Amino acid sequence: MSLTVLAETLRDKPYDVVSTDLFDTVLLRDHTIEAERLTQVCRRVGPVLGVDSDVLTRLRWSLQSSAYRAVAIERPWGEASLAAICMTMAQALGRDDNAGQLLREAEVDVEITHLRPNRPLLHLLDQLADSGLRVVGVSDTYLGQDDLRRILDTVVGRHPLGAVYSSADLGLTKQAGAVYAAVADRENVAADRILHIGDSHQVDVLMARQASWNAVHLPRNAMGRARKTVGKILAIPVKVRSWQ
Repeated sequence: MSLTVLAETLRDKPYDVVSTDLFDTVLLRDHTIEAERLTQVCRRVGPVLGVDSDVLTRLRWSLQSSAYRAVAIERPWGEASLAAICMTMAQALGRDDNAGQLLREAEVDVEITHLRPNRPLLHLLDQLADSGLRVVGVSDTYLGQDDLRRILDTVVGRHPLGAVYSSADLGLTKQAGAVYAAVADRENVAADRILHIGDSHQVDVLMARQASWNAVHLPRNAMGRARKTVGKILAIPVKVRSWQ
């Protein structure tokens, strides 16, 4: 769906809340893959902590793998947490909570350098907010709400999002679907009075509609989707090696 069609959709039916996905919707990533970004983080932080960056990278991947395995077993509807991963890293290195916070801030800092704002979409959301409509962000991510707000404030600057919901903080995901009911409850609005926008047809459209939300698909261009898919494939060997 184009932004023009989206605007027409908003005119055709009034809503109380417009919700938007963040990454690859409001915030557009560059061509880098997750493995590259985490390697950059560990190269930044390794010298500060006095730890070899390659060792730190392997530890980071291992703990992320463990965190998601635990989620899959204990609460398959839930999400891992970057804050918890970083604190566990600090403990494994024999460091205090300050080291964990340093690791977390470095990850957000690196993330920021690989993002740019989707200005056309933000312009439309600004217009909606100026007209009195409530605009919120909902993201499936291990980043917490504070991390997401720092990213938005730095990458976008002034933005129209009145609230930002993170699956890491809520313990619920769009992927499993439960986050939609939780957000509707927190916004104190009926599900069918919310319109959600996102790049994933499965997660942002089908799961939202299953929760009685209205939803529109706003995918990135074909090249962007191809890069994202290739990035996931290329990251697999890195993860496997780090778990051994």
